[in-house]
Amino acid sequence: MLKYNTLNLTILKWFTKIKNMKAEDLKQEMLQNIDRPEILERLYRNNPQEFTRVFTEIAHQFDSDLIRIWKIRLEPDTVVEQKVFPTSEIWFLMILSLLTGLLVKLPDIFSQIQSSAFYTRDVSIIVLNGIIVYFFWQNKLFDLKKIALYFCNILILTLFVNLLPFSGGDSLNLVFLFTPFYLWCWLGLVYVSFDYKNMSKRIEFIRFNGEFIIMTGLVLAAGALLTFVTIGLFSVIRVDIEKFYTDYIVVFGGVAAPIVSAYLIKKYPNMSSKIAPVIARVFTPLVFITLIIYLVSLIFSKSKIFEDRDLLLILNIALVCIMAIIVFSVSELDKTKDRNANVLILFLLSVVAIIINMIALTAIISRITGGFTPNRTVVLGSNILIFINLILMARSLFQSYYHANNLQSVERVLAQYLSIYFGWTIIVIYILPFVFRFQ
Repeated sequence: MLKYNTLNLTILKWFTKIKNMKAEDLKQEMLQNIDRPEILERLYRNNPQEFTRVFTEIAHQFDSDLIRIWKIRLEPDTVVEQKVFPTSEIWFLMILSLLTGLLVKLPDIFSQIQSSAFYTRDVSIIVLNGIIVYFFWQNKLFDLKKIALYFCNILILTLFVNLLPFSGGDSLNLVFLFTPFYLWCWLGLVYVSFDYKNMSKRIEFIRFNGEFIIMTGLVLAAGALLTFVTIGLFSVIRVDIEKFYTDYIVVFGGVAAPIVSAYLIKKYPNMSSKIAPVIARVFTPLVFITLIIYLVSLIFSKSKIFEDRDLLLILNIALVCIMAIIVFSVSELDKTKDRNANVLILFLLSVVAIIINMIALTAIISRITGGFTPNRTVVLGSNILIFINLILMARSLFQSYYHANNLQSVERVLAQYLSIYFGWTIIVIYILPFVFRFQ
């Protein structure tokens, strides 16, 4: 009798917990109980609309009869939800895109502004700031302290970048290069509503980046097609609108594309989630085969990696791309299937990336014997960070091949590493220029 009463008390506490559950905790609760129909049913009854929204985001990660039943059951809810036209959000999106485009056009409005310096320093700040402001609105972050914190950050960054001499050395070029990465870290902070200790939210942000790249590419491709057709149609009737269209419509559209993409992903998660798994499955094996062929070709080529800076740069870009592919692909894998061939391919891909990183590190260290420069210091630091990250990811992938439920640990490794990358961008932007005296 005592055990029965204790069980009833436990159930009552759990029901009270989900009844008072915040929206941000619902996703984690669903992921932990994805194979328990009675708990999923209780979560759905407690908040059907929020349950439907979260389910559309995570459903593609799993493949079971229970998930397929829920997909069929929620299909009508999803269709009804997509027919709602959020007028206020559309207006905010349009105004934000317009303001961002006007800021990009400042050199055309004020002739005193040097366009080359402006575009090098400020375009990434303007565009990424537009996306960040959108997520303030999307996440309803109207806390004055958080808004003030971000405003002070963007003000300090803008003043610092614009007060640097434009004709400086490599340390200044690195500031301009790392500014987008620094703001990307701030985007992540706003995306998770400043709840940076929440690993599940960090993982969600990492997944968002893959879908964001795909959606932005699709929007830009559609815009390019529209541009081609429009200019072609007007040229047929001998009306030359190419310069006007390029200077204004293309610029404003290009600036608005990432902001619109962020809106589409958040509002209609099914759109990108259906494309993402296909791209991941097709491109991962192709990337692996390409890298194997490239490594073999590198051994027999006449290129001297220890002297060729361009080759070293390409290797570093390849490393970043490989890491992105691995993390993006992991989020699309079936997390219920052990000994998954796709997991094995990702593990082998991470091993190839480690080999490439070792080659790059050897080349960098050999160059440092001639002394430290801003470029060598930043490349060395970045490669060491990526090298450690790749080893941790490879270990997690190897373990996940035998235990599929460990796949989330791969994403968790990168999620935990985001703070380290954020700290590194701060060092590169605010400290290294002074260390090397702006050379």
